[in-house]
Amino acid sequence: MNKFKIEFRWAIYYTFLSILWFQLEKSLGYHNQNIDNQPYITNLFYVIIFFIYILQLSDKKKNYFKGIMTWQQGLISGVVLSVFAMILSPFAFYFKLKYVNPEFFQQMINASTSRGIKLENAEAVFNLKAYITLGIVDCLSFGIIFAALASAIIKSKNTK
Repeated sequence: MNKFKIEFRWAIYYTFLSILWFQLEKSLGYHNQNIDNQPYITNLFYVIIFFIYILQLSDKKKNYFKGIMTWQQGLISGVVLSVFAMILSPFAFYFKLKYVNPEFFQQMINASTSRGIKLENAEAVFNLKAYITLGIVDCLSFGIIFAALASAIIKSKNTK
């Protein structure tokens, strides 16, 4: 586990920041009066996630690889971060939806049905199981993409 201590630490940061972002969305009204714009604001979080990958790989390069890291080493490190974040994501979703905004799903369902979406379809999308599944898939799929891109940026110049 010591080999992946940096990845685990950054997965905790990632998880904590996702909870803070959800709180910020709620505080700025994107869970009630501005709920129609919530999906767009949520997608801005991907910029922060990519920045987390850049910081994590910089940390790994400096403190584990002693300043020299190949693209492959960075990719593996980023994928490990993705796996740890994926494991933590159900707990983060549960916390966000239990303590930060327990009415989130009902608010999203109401907003969806007011735009003409059938109630059954809205309920199928906005529930804990669906959000946890989506969170797991997003962590892994976007994580691999972000790991590849961030690794290409952070890798040492004298490696292939």
